[in-house]
Amino acid sequence: MTENLEILWEKVKKSDPNAWRQVIELYSGLVNTVARKAGLSTLDAEDCGQYVWMTLYRKRNSIHDPVALPAWLIKTTYRRAATIARRLKPALELEAARPLSDTGELPDEIVTQLENEAILDRALKQLDPRCRRLLHELFYRSGELSYRDIAKSLNILPNSVGPLRSRCLVKLKKILENMGYKLD
Repeated sequence: MTENLEILWEKVKKSDPNAWRQVIELYSGLVNTVARKAGLSTLDAEDCGQYVWMTLYRKRNSIHDPVALPAWLIKTTYRRAATIARRLKPALELEAARPLSDTGELPDEIVTQLENEAILDRALKQLDPRCRRLLHELFYRSGELSYRDIAKSLNILPNSVGPLRSRCLVKLKKILENMGYKLD
């Protein structure tokens, strides 16, 4: 995956519009995740993303190691999101809600977690709608639902939820492996 990213980044540096589109597609989930986790609304997160992509395009020739690109995107997005949030919220409310230090630096664990969430988000988008909905009901919905409730929302039999979950997780694993990620 790194070699492909290096080739892709070289094309971006040469202003190849197709390569640029691929980079945005590859990392848009990451940028959106960081902006949303910083507390921005969907619309504000989109504005933040536009700023980040414009900044990246202007600075593309100064980024020599494309492997460091996710960390650069996370830091840039977080800083821009904090700026937007400061304009939208009173200062005291922002300080009370701020989970990270004010230095602009993100701990490695948070960077890794955000990168993993963005990768998983991209993989989930490749699943068929039925599997995506099932996995959302099982793992992302707040509050626990019974298999009966999940089956009802998916219009399937309750004893079908377990086997369908297994098939969907196998599909998700295959997608992640095709994206270049090894799973234990």
